[in-house]
Amino acid sequence: MLDLGIDIGGTFIKYAVVDDENNIVRRWKRETIPCDTAAAFYDYLCADLPVENIRYVGVSVPGVIAPDSTILSQAAANVRITYKTNVIEEVEKRLHRPTHALNDAKSAGLCEMRIGNGKGTSSSAYFVIGTGIGGCVCDDRHVWEGVDRIAGEFSNLACGFHEDGSIAHLWEIASMNALIDIYNRDAKEEAKKRYGTEITELYHQGDPVAIRALDEWCKNICLGFETIICFYNPEVICVGGGISKEDWFIEKLRDTMRQEALGRAFSDICTTRIERCLYDNDANLLGAILFARQKQSEA
Repeated sequence: MLDLGIDIGGTFIKYAVVDDENNIVRRWKRETIPCDTAAAFYDYLCADLPVENIRYVGVSVPGVIAPDSTILSQAAANVRITYKTNVIEEVEKRLHRPTHALNDAKSAGLCEMRIGNGKGTSSSAYFVIGTGIGGCVCDDRHVWEGVDRIAGEFSNLACGFHEDGSIAHLWEIASMNALIDIYNRDAKEEAKKRYGTEITELYHQGDPVAIRALDEWCKNICLGFETIICFYNPEVICVGGGISKEDWFIEKLRDTMRQEALGRAFSDICTTRIERCLYDNDANLLGAILFARQKQSEA
């Protein structure tokens, strides 16, 4: 049998047809375009999809999702029109297939927990670095969503206070956008950068501003790891996002954790591992399908 995964992103909507062995047999994507109404957005989302041989549909959605799949928070501009809509209702009435929806980072975490680098662990956390920080916390069977469905929203971990007394959050110091801000803070005006890849290239070239920025940024990321370890102490923290594919980056995070060990609580007994996410850009799609299969088996 075949299942359909849909991953709604602010820039692209990704699709995949997947068999029972979790092999992707077809994949494609379309640009996420702004729509005037939610109905127009869902029409576009579901247009011309090959559902003749599809059993279930799993949808990966940005934002906080209620138990009935109503979207409870606003996300990127191109998908904000879906706020307060019910994903299952909208997709099922267009595709006429059993549908289930899960937050995008939680979809990725579920994929990694079931078939990726968290498989076989009794506890795991997933830390996905992008424009914000996607997050997910799992035991050996389930994604922990919390009473209000916000468990694992690592972007919003508090990490101090601003000068005006407002709370500072982890996304401000540990996201990819934060790396760019840290670099540009110390760079000359003509050397300022717009993309993280530009900064990592300079880092490998030995640029001192890039080196200082990467060092500070990785310490900030490890601050997030420390918080996760102290409140959950998982067997593994898997890091996702485009930069997680780089071996040097994963090793730099491990080195930073080792270097900061003297100031850490429980550093002499902590065994939490830092790994990369195995499925990278496919994790959201596969996780959404795995979630749909799980919900159908529970029905």
